[in-house]
Amino acid sequence: MQPLVSVIVPIYNLSPYLPRGLKSLTQQTYNNIELILIDDASTDTSASVMAEFAAQDARVKPIYLTKNGGVSAARNAGLEVATGELLAFMDGDDWVEPDFIDALVKTMNHRNCDLVVSPFFSDNPEPNAVPARSQMDKVLTRSAFIRGMLMPVGRVRGYLWNKMYRRDLVEQAHLRFDETVSIMEDELFTVQYALMTDRFFYFGKPAYHHVIRLDSATQSLGVIGAVPQQISALVRIQKMIANQAKVDAEPEKDEPVIKVER
Repeated sequence: MQPLVSVIVPIYNLSPYLPRGLKSLTQQTYNNIELILIDDASTDTSASVMAEFAAQDARVKPIYLTKNGGVSAARNAGLEVATGELLAFMDGDDWVEPDFIDALVKTMNHRNCDLVVSPFFSDNPEPNAVPARSQMDKVLTRSAFIRGMLMPVGRVRGYLWNKMYRRDLVEQAHLRFDETVSIMEDELFTVQYALMTDRFFYFGKPAYHHVIRLDSATQSLGVIGAVPQQISALVRIQKMIANQAKVDAEPEKDEPVIKVER
């Protein structure tokens, strides 16, 4: 039986981009999905676009927030109602190839892993070519995954939308997005998730289209404006990794410490 996949899509004033992105989700070759669309109190017609798709497809679950709380709050609202075994994310201005979900689900099952990551296209405005070296499947250790996630370049990165997660692990740890930050909230979430698991796989076929917009939240802050929040997030991430390293180094409580006489 196909596991249910919850796809969480935060939306704020994205009406020009929404039809393409939502259409790409409703036309996935993998059918057992719930599309959780969260309107973060948009002031344009985004809510109307969502309502149209919900009326046409029962798998679409719209949430209309009455107060703008930011992307983390919107994603948290989506997590609260998600019922899928697996979790995926898409930004409301992006779009995906028809086999995006199907390929990630098959990889999760075949490789018996806790997280799958894949390369992606950057549309600026046309999709860029993904190098052949980035299209090779490989098993990743936890350290290799986190290194790739924190790199400023590459195809792993810290984004949510080129990855698939197991919802039971998210709920066991009560993982949620930090609503006090507006940059690198996705890295903070994924590092916490990664530190709980050790089975990662890189699936080399790109199927996600990240649309480059000059008016996006990240771009509008500018390079200088984003630096303080980036530094703060990186410090928190390094502390998480250091704390986990200490835990991993400690012997289990029931594990005897054997002294060797020399």
